[in-house]
Amino acid sequence: MRLASALILVLALPGAALAQQGDLLNKAAKGAIDAVLPPGEAPADAKAAEAAAPPPKPGDLVNNPPFAHWSQFAVGTTVAQKEVVTLADGTTAENVIAMKLLSKSKDNVVVEAVVTAGGAGKRAGAVEETKTVSEYPAKVKFENASTPAAAGYSITEGKELVTVKGKEIEAEWVEATATNGGETVVEKVWTAKEIPGGIVKQTVKRSGAGKSASDSVLEIVTYEAKLEPAAKN
Repeated sequence: MRLASALILVLALPGAALAQQGDLLNKAAKGAIDAVLPPGEAPADAKAAEAAAPPPKPGDLVNNPPFAHWSQFAVGTTVAQKEVVTLADGTTAENVIAMKLLSKSKDNVVVEAVVTAGGAGKRAGAVEETKTVSEYPAKVKFENASTPAAAGYSITEGKELVTVKGKEIEAEWVEATATNGGETVVEKVWTAKEIPGGIVKQTVKRSGAGKSASDSVLEIVTYEAKLEPAAKN
């Protein structure tokens, strides 16, 4: 999987936080990007199908990560995340991002996101609340879900146990490092299928750019994962 670096930069404004969140929804789900497989397929079958299928190429339709991470839950499922951005001068800004699954079908899901500003962002006169409604199709073209390798760009990935609401869950993480013009940006994203939207935690560190350097940490505050009722025989 490749994380996009173009929208990786974090600004201490609610609108920018929301744009970044949308990009992460599109880029961060490891398995959903690489496997041309229907959501919900058994893991063993999925691995066999992926091994047998040729690698996807530009123009091919692949599973869309945000659809995969929302469609397994019932309408009304919610998740709230808190983002804290620390700038080089010590100024901090906080944003709370509340997301809710409004509707879903076999073809798409519709998710509402409300970003509420706090801390320095609010004191500076930034818009206190921003609401957007996004539609995510079940399939997207491969080139829209993958960023090609480039000079100064590297990826590492792995798995680890993380604690969410007092419960340990296994998360997959991807760390992307991009260097351009003397500035280095390191982004790390943890994802888990148990979490609505997929994102457990995300950190972004910018360095080497003087006063524009910053650190950002986004973590889950709470979530309510509503499951679909079991099918009756």
